[in-house]
Amino acid sequence: MRQRFVTFLVFGVLLIGIGEWDLRSHKIGTLSKLNDFWLEFCAGNAGDRLKNPAISLIRIDDGYEPLRVGVDETVPDDGKLSRLDFATILGFVAKLNPRSVVFLPTPAFDETLVLNQTDVVPLKDAAMQLPKLTVASTISNDGEQAKEAKPLNYPSLKLAGDAASLLTFTRTVTYPDAQILENGIPAFKSIESARDLISDKAIRIPLVAKRGDQIIPSVILAAVANHAGVALDQITVDLEGKNPVIRIGETYSVPIAPDGTLLLPPYSGISQSMKSLNADDSGEMKETYHFTTLTVDELAYTGGKEDEVAKRILANFQSKFESLKDNLVVIGFDRTADRRLNTAKGEVLSETTALARAMAVIQSGRYIHWWPSWARWASILAVVVLASILFKLPRRKFLPLSFVAALIFFTAHVMIFSATLSWTPPFVTLSLFGLMMLLGILIPNRDIPKEAPKTEA
Repeated sequence: MRQRFVTFLVFGVLLIGIGEWDLRSHKIGTLSKLNDFWLEFCAGNAGDRLKNPAISLIRIDDGYEPLRVGVDETVPDDGKLSRLDFATILGFVAKLNPRSVVFLPTPAFDETLVLNQTDVVPLKDAAMQLPKLTVASTISNDGEQAKEAKPLNYPSLKLAGDAASLLTFTRTVTYPDAQILENGIPAFKSIESARDLISDKAIRIPLVAKRGDQIIPSVILAAVANHAGVALDQITVDLEGKNPVIRIGETYSVPIAPDGTLLLPPYSGISQSMKSLNADDSGEMKETYHFTTLTVDELAYTGGKEDEVAKRILANFQSKFESLKDNLVVIGFDRTADRRLNTAKGEVLSETTALARAMAVIQSGRYIHWWPSWARWASILAVVVLASILFKLPRRKFLPLSFVAALIFFTAHVMIFSATLSWTPPFVTLSLFGLMMLLGILIPNRDIPKEAPKTEA
């Protein structure tokens, strides 16, 4: 037993060191894939605690080239798009009959360019082809002396409790385009003056803000409610209890901090391709995308009936295209220069992707967090104690009991997740169990006396 246990401790320290290094380095590699697999396994066994999100993200990425009219027509060289570009993008989306759409860009147009002149590009007409949009603005708290050039008519939410702790704003910094706003409801996407909400360890996203006596929804809250068919006047910001929440009708209950922010879970399991296979009415298996992304170029794939290449391309993207009919469609910039938000997982996100993930978290209820450090170290200690007990057994009993112990141990992890939506990366404890079983097989327990051979009388 002693040789087994000492060897276990030596190699166990190395495995714990690898696990701790991985937690601190945030490298997206083999251990990250193991973490993602374990998280999804726990989520898949969480019962009714979690639901599927419904997000289709339309990304304006680096590959998108601004449109132009004629060879000599100039285009913006600062990365900005024209009214023609946005009208075209909205037109692509409208052809796929989306259920609900949120438009995140807040463009400012150079009116001297032909592409931006309203008599040439009907941006309003493109917006009117879509269902009522949720359109974004940027707000700021610059003191009572700062007044808006033109007040924006934001919708108001219900309040229960004292709103003194909520983030406030005094003016709108960037406005939605007036033509798109003709068929849109304004809501803010960020508070420019709230610079302490984002760090390398956490991303906090404001869901509500206060202006005077009004409680204003963020674009996340307004879009999720719109997609769920909940009127904005049925949203209540409840700050009365110890655990503040936002109730979106009877559909969602969103935990928030007292300042009205949502902590974006870095390990929520929301990825760019969440899908499932389901049988349609004819019994044929069909892909259903719960969270997916499409670039504008991919959205524009078309071709004639005789174009074999186009038909193959369309076949690959057809399920994603169909997701727009049921999912909340999010349109926004996701270029390399836009990716500036670092998550605790080591990812670098654009504002668009972060907002889309926050919407998906609310829809699915994936308010997932890690175990506290003391609980993680307690679980490691529990494996060490188990090893010290099991190493006393002979080989014939050791292996089946070790397997049963591991099964009970990780079943307990899944049950804790189901009850609390908290989890811990499995590498250290899983590898310790593997090491324990290997040593138990290879090294005999020399503390057990051998039976003397029986002699015949």
